[in-house]
Amino acid sequence: MQDLQLAALLCSRLCHDLIGPIGALNNGIEILADEDEPAMREQATQLLGDSADEAARRLRFYRLAFGASGGMGQSIPLSEAREATLGLFHKGRTKLEWPADVNLPSVDKSLVKLVLNMVLLAGAALPRGGILSLRSGSGEHSPVVVAAAGTGARVESEIQTILDQKLDHALIDSQNVVAFYAVALAASQGLRIAAAKPTEGCIEFALVKA
Repeated sequence: MQDLQLAALLCSRLCHDLIGPIGALNNGIEILADEDEPAMREQATQLLGDSADEAARRLRFYRLAFGASGGMGQSIPLSEAREATLGLFHKGRTKLEWPADVNLPSVDKSLVKLVLNMVLLAGAALPRGGILSLRSGSGEHSPVVVAAAGTGARVESEIQTILDQKLDHALIDSQNVVAFYAVALAASQGLRIAAAKPTEGCIEFALVKA
């Protein structure tokens, strides 16, 4: 896939995920402009605050997961990546458990970005919501495992094909581009992402040596 196409698809994904809170901000502003009722204005103010907070949380995460993060040099502080990811899942049907003692062998920017994209990939395996949890892996080539547990947990066949690096690039779109990007990040580090189903209702995503 050409870099320009990948960039366009990631931008489409980002816009898709931001349109909700940004649209809610616009709605809140319209209510404030048209309403004199104190109760309605209070609700609009609450809507503005919640929507701005949600947009900021998503942007903070996507800056680390997709952006160059140039101001951080060659590394991303793991504590910041953890806080940003917890913020992304602070509400909704999917909850994130990222214990503070989960470590990586390196906080190199590429590895941290890979872990963040693995979390998104695992989240997509929970169509009805559930629990995402991170734990330290078994070594340098398996630094972290991301588990997705919940009713109906599954890896769609198209996503599995991407993990196997067999999907035609022409079929990559804004819905599955995160999986493609995660696989590309892993490959650049001599790794691949393996999905396993150790128990019913649980899928584990792990990094293994390519």
